[in-house]
Amino acid sequence: MPGSHAIEGLIDPKITRILRLFFRKKKELFHLQKISREAHVPLTTTHSLMKKLVEFELVAFITVGKFKLYRLAENDKAKELEQLLDHGS
Repeated sequence: MPGSHAIEGLIDPKITRILRLFFRKKKELFHLQKISREAHVPLTTTHSLMKKLVEFELVAFITVGKFKLYRLAENDKAKELEQLLDHGS
């Protein structure tokens, strides 16, 4: 059942939705508006949460012109968090 895992209760549901989007589409690059739309999180909130996720090295970004494109970071932190969120599902 979604939301029933202890770790999900500790993490803001908006962050969980964004992370799950990245876990489902690991190799995809996302523009901020696409993240907002697909994760059902307001754009301004998405912007501030993406800053945190980049700071925590869970999400990486590249700049193309004036746009930032985000993708799941390829590191142990991201892999461990994915396992925690998926544990038992």
